[in-house]
Amino acid sequence: MNNDFFTLLTAVGKAKLAAAASGGAPLKLSQMAVGEGDGGAYYTPSESQTALKSEAWRAGLNHLSTDPANPNWIVAELVIPDQVGGFTIREVGVFDADGALFAVGKFPESYKPVLADGANKQLYVRMILEVSNAAAVTLMVDPSVVLATRGSVDQRIAEELAKLDGKPSVRAATTGPIALTSLQTVDGVALQLGDRVLVKNQAAGADNGIYVAGAGNWARAADADISLEVTPGLFVAVEQGAANGGAIWQLLDAGTPVTLGKTPLSFERVSGRTGVSAGSYNRVTVGARGEVLGGSQLVAFDPAQTFPVQAYRRNLLINGGFDIWQRGLSQTAAGYGSADRWLLDLGSGLPGVTMAKMDASVADTEALGGATSFLRLTLAKAPSSKVREYCQINQRVENLRRFSGKQLTLSFWAKADKPCSILAYVEQWFSAPYVEAVKNRALNSTAANLSSAWQRFSFTFTSPSLQGRAIGSQGDDCLSVFIGLSYSDALPELNAIAAAQTGAFDIAQVQLEEGPVATPFEYRPFGDELRSCQRYFEKSYPLGDMPGKNYGPESAQRPAVLARMFHLNAGSVATNNSINITTPFFVEKRSQPSVVFYDGLGAAGKMTTNLGNGVDISVSNSSTRFVNPIPVYAANTGWIAYHWTADAEL
Repeated sequence: MNNDFFTLLTAVGKAKLAAAASGGAPLKLSQMAVGEGDGGAYYTPSESQTALKSEAWRAGLNHLSTDPANPNWIVAELVIPDQVGGFTIREVGVFDADGALFAVGKFPESYKPVLADGANKQLYVRMILEVSNAAAVTLMVDPSVVLATRGSVDQRIAEELAKLDGKPSVRAATTGPIALTSLQTVDGVALQLGDRVLVKNQAAGADNGIYVAGAGNWARAADADISLEVTPGLFVAVEQGAANGGAIWQLLDAGTPVTLGKTPLSFERVSGRTGVSAGSYNRVTVGARGEVLGGSQLVAFDPAQTFPVQAYRRNLLINGGFDIWQRGLSQTAAGYGSADRWLLDLGSGLPGVTMAKMDASVADTEALGGATSFLRLTLAKAPSSKVREYCQINQRVENLRRFSGKQLTLSFWAKADKPCSILAYVEQWFSAPYVEAVKNRALNSTAANLSSAWQRFSFTFTSPSLQGRAIGSQGDDCLSVFIGLSYSDALPELNAIAAAQTGAFDIAQVQLEEGPVATPFEYRPFGDELRSCQRYFEKSYPLGDMPGKNYGPESAQRPAVLARMFHLNAGSVATNNSINITTPFFVEKRSQPSVVFYDGLGAAGKMTTNLGNGVDISVSNSSTRFVNPIPVYAANTGWIAYHWTADAEL
């Protein structure tokens, strides 16, 4: 007889499958049977069969699914347990929920032994059924059958889990040697039957380990009762206890493989409560693993005392709060002219712009967290199309090297008289005069939306590395920070603001700092901020008086207002003679400054003498020369006086 093995659907199976596919109830396959064939021999199954020739055993399906590679193949699986056997399998059949034979197959001859035969095994029988519409078959098996056949698998998983170093928690851990018997109290915990206990303080270290508490003698826990389950690095958490509750303990390496019951086991605490109360201490005791084991105070701190979150001088910008205005309280022309360290940039010359100092109201101060001043830019005219007109302010931060490759954050507060936008960008500039082609963008132009209420904006970026860049030799390389308000369409690289804008824009508390977080604005003492500004620009005028001020008639004002005075001896000054004048600055300048002298009427390039104001002078680095003839004075009667400004801006 042909011994090819195959499976086919019975006539009843085909009819039921067709009915299910055409809209009838889904077909449910539920059981599988094996048989010994026709008289103990192979036969050729046929579609007309309604039963096996010699059924030996039948049970619910263990598995039923479609083949992932062939969607019209249904795979049915039967598990014959250990205790069933004593027959030879030559035929197999699948039955539906009504008990009808759905498919029959010729199966390779397989003897299923029982223990009495001297051998025993669990046998898996699998059939593959090819159908035209697998969706018509409900793929569902009895879960009790599946679970019953997975007992050995579950046992195997449990065995492997027990070998892991991470053990289930114990209820308590010992604090000293104990008798490993009876229910007792350990670390303040009254043990109950079945509680897991970490025993770690026995006189004989080999007796340490994880145990289960019992009324009689304790046994080691099932996950720590053989050597393979107790290895160096094993760790376990403790649930309760006055000393050990919440702690985690770890088994140390004994230097040799562990033989349970012979190798001393030593456990070390790796985390948990140390008994040190939360708080600030200026003296601490640190354990071997870095944990704080104790703390004390040399000086008792008042709980209300607070300290700065970060170090002083976080803000890399100068006059970010707009409190210093040495040159004047407003300006309408481009360049440095009012707020110290802030340059007004109008491109090719945008008209109708005013930059002015504003005193913060109480409401402004509260909104900004303590500000006294802010800057207002008023734009009366929008930039013209196709012309390089725009309005932005700029601060050039000295020493580009310190920013190379660092993460920086720019932040500021802003509002406007109507909804509009404001943008920020940052560039690396190399060696003045600055060339557009070698500038390097650090923060691309990024816009933010303004309203009539103060809002804080921040932008984090990484300043590019200076590798391959030529650094200026005069200390004039800088990180140039821009805040912009309005741009013409001739500047597509700054098109983060979609349209040219007009109106009143207020800016306050501009801060540039290292790191990815915008911290609160750093308030520095006024004197410190003024001295920082004077490194770049300084004047001899009183702080509230602007360069070029007219002090009126010399006879009434000279003693109070003129900054420098020299008494000239008789005959000491002849026509066109030179007088060397040393002008000491309050603060050393960034570089050789440009110095301008003023007389008592505020005229630049002139001085005042005892003959009056308006004496022409010629200024060099080392001397001042009178241009107009000066008569010979009587002894101790001649004098000159003047004001000055010194400009060393980037």
